Amino acid sequence: MIQLKTVLTLVATASLAACTTLGPNYQAPAANAPAAYRAAAPVAGAELQRDWWLSFGDAQLNALEAQALQASPTLAAAAARIDRARAVYGATRADELPRLDIGANETGLRTSAKSVTTPVLGGQAITFEGWQTTVQANLGWEIDLWGRVKRQAEAAQAQLDGATLDAAAARVALTADVAAAYWQWRALADEAQALQRVRDSRAKAFQVAQTRFDAGSSTTQDLERVRAELASADADVADLPRRQALVLNQIAALTGQAAAELKLQAAPLAAPPAIRAGVPSELLQRRPDLAQSLAQLHAATAQVGIAEAAFYPSIRLTGSFGYQSKDLSDLVSAPARLYNFGPSISLPLFEGGKNKANLASAKAQVDESLATFRGRMLQALREVDDALAELQGRAAVVDAQNRTLASSGQALTVARSRYDKGAVSYLDVTEAERTPLATERALAQLRGAQWVATAQLVKALGGGWGSGG
Repeated sequence: MIQLKTVLTLVATASLAACTTLGPNYQAPAANAPAAYRAAAPVAGAELQRDWWLSFGDAQLNALEAQALQASPTLAAAAARIDRARAVYGATRADELPRLDIGANETGLRTSAKSVTTPVLGGQAITFEGWQTTVQANLGWEIDLWGRVKRQAEAAQAQLDGATLDAAAARVALTADVAAAYWQWRALADEAQALQRVRDSRAKAFQVAQTRFDAGSSTTQDLERVRAELASADADVADLPRRQALVLNQIAALTGQAAAELKLQAAPLAAPPAIRAGVPSELLQRRPDLAQSLAQLHAATAQVGIAEAAFYPSIRLTGSFGYQSKDLSDLVSAPARLYNFGPSISLPLFEGGKNKANLASAKAQVDESLATFRGRMLQALREVDDALAELQGRAAVVDAQNRTLASSGQALTVARSRYDKGAVSYLDVTEAERTPLATERALAQLRGAQWVATAQLVKALGGGWGSGG
């Protein structure tokens, strides 16, 4: 029988050994971010907050974002993953504590008269028949010799962090997509007004051309050219509801409602405000998907320690205490006591290479997680650079188009003045209208592209997650 002193010695030795934690400790890898973005990032501008869309002061956008955050199945699924990871973490932490349970049973017994273990007295088998009651408490505790349980808790914590960050990344993507679709819809509303002005101008030009043709002062070729331009304008106007419907359907899907329920009011888009992009090294603090990638790497690193611990012996302290009696009246009495207590040791000797394979798999998972993080970092840098390049390129084109609009507007003013004096026909006026009207439509499209690029920049920068998300 193992004496209490021996057991206590084993426990003390195991407790000292528990200071050893196998496997590598997690260290965050270097981001290897460049000093600056390739595109010139704005050094001044709005600093993104968690609910970044509020800074635009658009009540309609605010309502859409609130609706999306409440109704999104993607966010609901992400929240469920957090709850599941939290439960797994709680169950893993429970393994660090002793396990205690209590049970009771009432058993009917009868021993066999034909069994080889049945005692015989005077040639007569002695049997027993009756009822037996047992109440017993059982205790079990694994001494964490090599840090296996500690690494399990570490991995579960990292996985919980990863699930939380995954939900944050989904929130950033959702809110940016809602804003991009909304701004695209407003840009289409601006384009619709410009298209209608083009169509009205072409209709007036056709009326004048038809009148001149009927009077014999113009050719069929002139009439058909103007008719074709009107038909082209009609086609553009007719196609716009389709484009608007697609965007409205997207907004409806993102906000969890039917497109028929959407009632949006259009307002002209101005130039989008500048957003401070910061420096590339800040992306690790800005983007939740990058932090999530690091959490996955942390969990994979902890799994290596778990796999290494499988090569070493494990010790469990087990015991039980209770009462057993054939009579309920004598159940809780000193003679009815029963107990057992002692350590059990398990040492793996042969497992067919399973532990080696598990260790190799864990190490490969670390390499995969590290490569995934580096790939995500490169993608994040590209997304910011793309959005900045888009914004800068569109701004340059808008500036050029504004100059075109100003010059063509002056030319139109001159043409109208000459028409009022009878120096030119109305066709000359409609010809002068061609460039400014086309430029107005192009500016509406460019303005929409600028706002969509703004949403892309917000998404690429992490949507203000690092500011309190």
